[in-house]
Amino acid sequence: MESGVTRKLAKFASRTRFSELPRDVVEHAKLCILDWLGAALAGSTSSVAKVITSFVKGFKGVGSATVIGTSLKAHPAMAALANGIMGHAVEMDDIHREAIIHPAAPVVPAALAVAEHEDAHGRNLIEAVVLGYEVEIRLGMAVNPSHYEYWHTTSTCGTFGAAVAAGKLLGLDEKEMACALGIAGTSAAGLIEVFGTMSKPYNAGRASMDGVLAAMLAKEGLTSSMTILESPKGFLRATSKRYYVNKIFDGLGVKFEVKNNIFKVHSSCGHTHGAIDAVLEIAKRYGVKPDEVSEILVGTYPIAAEVVGKNYEPKTPEEAKFSLPYCVAVALLHGRAGLEEFSYDKLADYRVRELMKKVKVYVDPGYSECVLGCAKVRIVTRDGRAYEHKVDVPKGYPENPLTREELLEKFKALASKAISMEKSRRIAEVVSNLEHEHVRGLTALLSIE
Repeated sequence: MESGVTRKLAKFASRTRFSELPRDVVEHAKLCILDWLGAALAGSTSSVAKVITSFVKGFKGVGSATVIGTSLKAHPAMAALANGIMGHAVEMDDIHREAIIHPAAPVVPAALAVAEHEDAHGRNLIEAVVLGYEVEIRLGMAVNPSHYEYWHTTSTCGTFGAAVAAGKLLGLDEKEMACALGIAGTSAAGLIEVFGTMSKPYNAGRASMDGVLAAMLAKEGLTSSMTILESPKGFLRATSKRYYVNKIFDGLGVKFEVKNNIFKVHSSCGHTHGAIDAVLEIAKRYGVKPDEVSEILVGTYPIAAEVVGKNYEPKTPEEAKFSLPYCVAVALLHGRAGLEEFSYDKLADYRVRELMKKVKVYVDPGYSECVLGCAKVRIVTRDGRAYEHKVDVPKGYPENPLTREELLEKFKALASKAISMEKSRRIAEVVSNLEHEHVRGLTALLSIE
């Protein structure tokens, strides 16, 4: 099964055409693109966006790709870096459960930048996004869960997905695509140590940039390992204690993983979402008020307890997104965990601080095999009442999906942070009809004079 993994993926990516994609896959891919655009527009107003925008401005010369939410044009690789950071900044971009990855974060900005550079048609963008998702997700499924002990899958496996998306738009043949994967493989990096800092969205942006560079360099003739994935010195063995090659090829070209992604409801790390849903349901069902609470017990899975369960004193909005105690407290206090709940004002609220002290996170034995989303919350009040709710499938998951209308409302709410409602409506229309549009018609709507 390990023989020729890299070449087989390169063959699949280089030969698959838009006309071969099932209609439901195309429609879902457009929703993924729209969802990411909303996150990126909101992210263009973030503090980390100011840093990357200032950095990009320092590079002189004429660019061909739009930096979202600005009037800047940049080299496709630099635009992918900036837009990749913005799209991941507010933690509202999509997730894939088994791969433990944010699929859009590296792939869509890479595809969008190269598509604009190449003056590509919308169907070519859709094709590139679907194939980029497919490669990065399947690699994430293959190396996880052990990969995630140290590595940020969105950054590592996302580099491969971005390379495939960019390479598809550049028309790479099978050999060139294999070289692009090889270049991506020696560039792939990103540690979960930086979660809760500005470098978390940087991981996504860098993966997007490195994917574009890998594809462009392969197009120019730069060679690399043609066995970067399966080699004894390659990516699979280097980054995973145990990997599963069969997950790369099971249903490849027939079952498209883009349809299994998760659209986020809350503006925080996905490992907090089950607990947030549970708290909100308890408050709604039983009318529990924050000042009545004496204890909040949150049972979750080992990865969540490790990644988001330990920080009881977040000092920045970025840290708060990775603090399960904060997310639970702010959700109970304000009835939501949206963009506005992750601010310095909310962090300074003594009511949030007092509630956080009452949260206790523990690993529930029943969730030992879970990798994303599961939680059981028990709220005990001062007069001895106890209310419990269990969430195995949070809102936004394939088994508990957002409707198309809910996704559109989410996009508009996020986009409104940067652009007018009329402009957001026009973007949504273009994306809904993307296979009949040119990409530059879309990117023109994403720039701000």
